[in-house]
Amino acid sequence: MRFPLLVAAVAVLALEGCGPEPVGPRSGETARLRLASASPDAGTLDLLVNGRTVAQAVGRTEVSPVAVLEPGSASGEIRATGTSAALASLPLALEAGKSYTVLVAGPMHALTAMVSVDTGSAGAPPPPPPQPPVDSGNPPPSQPMDFVRFRILHAAPHAPPLDPYLLPTGAPLDTLPTLQPFEYGSLALTADLVRWPGHWTVEFTEAGTTRVVLTSGDLDVSAAGGLVTVVLGENADQSLRVDVLRE
Repeated sequence: MRFPLLVAAVAVLALEGCGPEPVGPRSGETARLRLASASPDAGTLDLLVNGRTVAQAVGRTEVSPVAVLEPGSASGEIRATGTSAALASLPLALEAGKSYTVLVAGPMHALTAMVSVDTGSAGAPPPPPPQPPVDSGNPPPSQPMDFVRFRILHAAPHAPPLDPYLLPTGAPLDTLPTLQPFEYGSLALTADLVRWPGHWTVEFTEAGTTRVVLTSGDLDVSAAGGLVTVVLGENADQSLRVDVLRE
């Protein structure tokens, strides 16, 4: 009489070793979730969903692999790796077929966790930079077949009003900021900004002016197809910082 139960137990163990597993009951539709850290001093972090670890040992400016989860309401918890105390908690409302990023920012003693939803791309990329003339008999330079995606996120609760500009490195400021409004915690609908591979810079100016307060510096994104997340964050003394997360 015990043989069928033993077979069932072996089958369960075999399934547990086959790729990412949803949290909770399995269904035909799943959501995707990852953890990104922009905290200057929190060390490596874990993300738990309904008490189960779905991302582990994520360091500053790192992004975890994607976890496959059951859609629905859940509770998220951020812990320092290897500890049981929660540094931050947040509710999660996961919809089937959508991808989410939990962004952790701020100093360890005042850690904040926010959720951004991948809503796709915002607008068409700008025209590619002009190419030098091609000598007769030489093939034209190949154009990139893919784009780079950027996200600019606000994770600095004590920052003054600022405007972000995403520009080719060395270019003058545009007449309008890249994102408006640009406010703390405005992550619910985060569209990707698509650009050609190359050298780019994110400049943060005083709102309504062209006075640059912070800059990401030159971002070499020559590899097409990647996602670059630029985060406006804070140090422990509430001074502002810029962190860049790459995938």
